Amino acid sequence: MPATRTLLIEAVRDALDAAGVEGTFEVVVERSARPEFGDWSTPAALGLARVLRRAPAAIAAELAAHLEASRVPRVRAWTVTPPGYVNAHLDDRTWGAAVLAAATDLETTGSVDLPKATAGKTLVEHTATNPNKAAHIGHLRNACIGDTVARVLRRTGHAVEVNNYIDDTGVQVADVVVGIRHLGIEPMPGEPFDQYCSRVYIAVSARYETDTELLERRRDVLREVEEGGNETAVFVKDLARRIVNAHLATMRRFDIAYDLLTWESDIIGLGFWRQAFELLRESGAIVLVENGKLAGCWVMPADTAEDDSDDDTKVLVKSDGIATYTAKDIAYQLWKFGLLGRDFNYVPWEGDPTLMSTSIPARPDAPPAHFGHAQRVINVIDARQAYPQRVVQRALRRLHHEREADNSIHLSYEVVALTPAAAAELGVEIEEGRDSVALSGRRGIEVRADDLLDRSIARLSANARDAATATAVAAGAVRYYLLKFSLNQIIAFDFDEALRVTGDTGVYLQYAHARAAGILRKVSDAGEHLAVPAALHPAERELLHSIEAYPRALTETAQALSPSLLTTYAFALASAFSDFYEHTPAIVREDDQAVRQFRRGLVAATRATLADALHTLGMAAPDQV
Repeated sequence: MPATRTLLIEAVRDALDAAGVEGTFEVVVERSARPEFGDWSTPAALGLARVLRRAPAAIAAELAAHLEASRVPRVRAWTVTPPGYVNAHLDDRTWGAAVLAAATDLETTGSVDLPKATAGKTLVEHTATNPNKAAHIGHLRNACIGDTVARVLRRTGHAVEVNNYIDDTGVQVADVVVGIRHLGIEPMPGEPFDQYCSRVYIAVSARYETDTELLERRRDVLREVEEGGNETAVFVKDLARRIVNAHLATMRRFDIAYDLLTWESDIIGLGFWRQAFELLRESGAIVLVENGKLAGCWVMPADTAEDDSDDDTKVLVKSDGIATYTAKDIAYQLWKFGLLGRDFNYVPWEGDPTLMSTSIPARPDAPPAHFGHAQRVINVIDARQAYPQRVVQRALRRLHHEREADNSIHLSYEVVALTPAAAAELGVEIEEGRDSVALSGRRGIEVRADDLLDRSIARLSANARDAATATAVAAGAVRYYLLKFSLNQIIAFDFDEALRVTGDTGVYLQYAHARAAGILRKVSDAGEHLAVPAALHPAERELLHSIEAYPRALTETAQALSPSLLTTYAFALASAFSDFYEHTPAIVREDDQAVRQFRRGLVAATRATLADALHTLGMAAPDQV
């Protein structure tokens, strides 16, 4: 069932065609600025005035007359307002019935009227937390963004694969190995393994400043890991495996899941980087530097001689022969698009049939797997990695993979900081006069994701129905807070703001859903035909408009890859429901059975739409709180 806005755009397009206007003219139809002007308006006459060299009011009058004669479904009248807007006044009964019918379809079949999805698979890589420490709030923002983007794309009909990249050959893992094996730092009694490794990482980072010989130990570890087949490589793999399991457990608490864990050590061990290196070398995309401070390094020069400075030249292989993380990212990106000519072996992760992992040894009993070969790749990585991501894209272009380069999307986002109040609650010191504190895992200034959720649960438990409800609402509140800001905003996390029960918060949305569910429990369905009144209360009309806007919000979120668009919609829907609840007579005391039945149907449509939006955002939709 098409949305009303779609019908209106088609009707205006037909009216323009009848007037002889070429089809290239863009038709815009939006909600009217003032209710008395109508429900929807188009400024088409204003745009045509210069083209047709006529007064906008005259053009608008002709359009309105044509539209009136066309008897557009769900519209009772067309009017014109200065300086040339054409306004559609909806027929409450037919329009309201169409909106409620679509909401019923959503609840019973899950169907939403959406444009056809892009063909082919979209591969979303997110989280990619280094396996050397516990996941913190910055990692959680990445995971919430990536998980929600994947959910939105799936909800809008796209085929999606989600990867979590495990950098188990990088510097930060080597730092932890140095701390455990060379400094002998031991775990404390009962200390979770990921938190123990966080503590080791902080201690080693501090020791590097006074003990430069430790840096040589780190280089030894990196070299042995890249060579593989030795005791150090085995130790690192086991250490990373234990931390990855801790990360997965943390993310499950926020309902975040993956299809595939891709291991950097497998990219090296299976020759992915060697293959990519040869492709780049043979094409001339990379060159060996023979003198200067980069002598002995393989680098990818910048696109122009003017930009070819050390800052704009990316080293892919250092003079000691160790590949940089950007080099391995290039190999991985080629695999994602199916361009490398090699593939991983796959095994279920730790016996979990819903999650696969790459593997070097093949297992004959492993189920068939079809990963990679994407049409589009979305890498969710913070804004500080913008340049390395451009180098990855540049590599694709220099290998003449223009389409794939165009479809390599760096979904960039800003970092998370702490407000002074949040820092004080977590025991993090902040300089006087500062309005926020930046996180730093190396310096131990961080908020572990598990601690964040535990504190949020504790705050909500006093008023929650039970422990499970407190956990679900807290997880949803944290997710919502990390999603509601635009991607280019730095978040200064604040507990009071995130957990408020009023305003633009996840708690408010979940409470709105619970209120709707509570009304439906109290007001039984009479089983009669639902009739929309001939004239709607303004709050009823606004709520119907909000419900009908859901497919458009989903579509725009999927196109922009911006979860904050969907959080904005969900908050607007919950707010419209609150206005309806506060400004119309209580349904439970309504004596007119027809009105009672209609308003119950309106509440049911709200609940179904809000539940779908919450689930798409990765949040629980509790019936009781």
